[in-house]
Amino acid sequence: MQIINEQNRLEIETEYLALLINKPDLLSIVQIKEDYLLDAKNKIIFQCIKECFEEHECLNVIEIYKKHKNFDIEYFINLAENTFFCKQSWKAQLELAEQSIIKFYKEDVIKRLNERREKGLCDYDEYVQQIKKLDDIVLTNNSITLTEKEIVDGINEQHAKINFNNFEKLNQTLEMVRGDFLIIGATTGMGKSSFMLNLMNDLMTGFQCIYFNMEMSKSTIYKRIASIKTNIPINDLNNPKSEYQKELISKALKEIEKAGLVVEHKANDIKQVKTTLMKLKDKERHTILFIDHLGLTRADSQKSLYEQATEVAKALRQMCLEYDCTVISASQLNREAYKVDDLSISMLKDSGELENSASKVILLQNKSEKENKTNIEDMRINIVKNRDGKIGYIDMKYDKTKQIFKEGKDW
Repeated sequence: MQIINEQNRLEIETEYLALLINKPDLLSIVQIKEDYLLDAKNKIIFQCIKECFEEHECLNVIEIYKKHKNFDIEYFINLAENTFFCKQSWKAQLELAEQSIIKFYKEDVIKRLNERREKGLCDYDEYVQQIKKLDDIVLTNNSITLTEKEIVDGINEQHAKINFNNFEKLNQTLEMVRGDFLIIGATTGMGKSSFMLNLMNDLMTGFQCIYFNMEMSKSTIYKRIASIKTNIPINDLNNPKSEYQKELISKALKEIEKAGLVVEHKANDIKQVKTTLMKLKDKERHTILFIDHLGLTRADSQKSLYEQATEVAKALRQMCLEYDCTVISASQLNREAYKVDDLSISMLKDSGELENSASKVILLQNKSEKENKTNIEDMRINIVKNRDGKIGYIDMKYDKTKQIFKEGKDW
């Protein structure tokens, strides 16, 4: 079986058909429909052999040709003699082929839908309904039979770690791994968006980062990203004070572009988030989604805000599992958080399901006791939930002029 890519798509289809023709009993369990195939000739062959097997429990070329005059017998014979068919590895061949065929079919549908939307031929409701139909197309035979190697690989998560190089203590305590769902909670104005941008700045060179901006203007978020990257005050970005600052800004912008950072400004409901992930997910790098923030991410508008928050949390957790991605999301805290000195996980706004779905929860709190005249805030990072890891406090400083968070020892 070839490596899955766009160039050998037709080869994958022909290998799939060769497998079914050489091992026709598989036609009773296939999860592909003829519409999923790209090549018209392959669609006809697939439809004919599947129909024949359902009627006769075998493949009879004469019977097929009697019913379908467009059945290409010569092509059928070529497929039957396809040397890529391997009796010893038919399970792996079947699974890989069906995965790739479904993947390409979904990409085709999304591309056509986007083209129709751009031309005004498809409204939002129709678009969402079509995406929902795609969500139902999943393979059901991907269960893993446990082996010693599988268990060892699962226990040893070093290869799956997400390291924060700029936050040593946070990295050691949080122990993020791929597939985690991290929530960063704080009251209004505590810097949760800036903290997320700091984490993204740390991760963007090693991972594909997609930031869903639902609150800030383009200008504001771009300035924050650039300020964090350059360590230059936001107010100096438009009018650098020296040639050195100009060089830093130019270098930082090139690094951001090279990292392939995506900032999505228009997606404001969970289905659009999922669609964006499906369209843009990098095949080579692990993807990390940044959601800013949960309270602005909508689901079914007919439901209450609490019900929507529950649905969004469940959907994000499912995305982590289904698409092998990591989610880092900001969340507002409820009114009780403004009245107490110590925050708790129950203060997540509309929380119920957030507490259950998140694998890790961080709460941000300002610990500055005096009126601040330096724009440097004393912050406390409170890790209140950490599946398979530690909980506790980490002290940080927050430079509001540059939007930069640093652990205490780094000041």
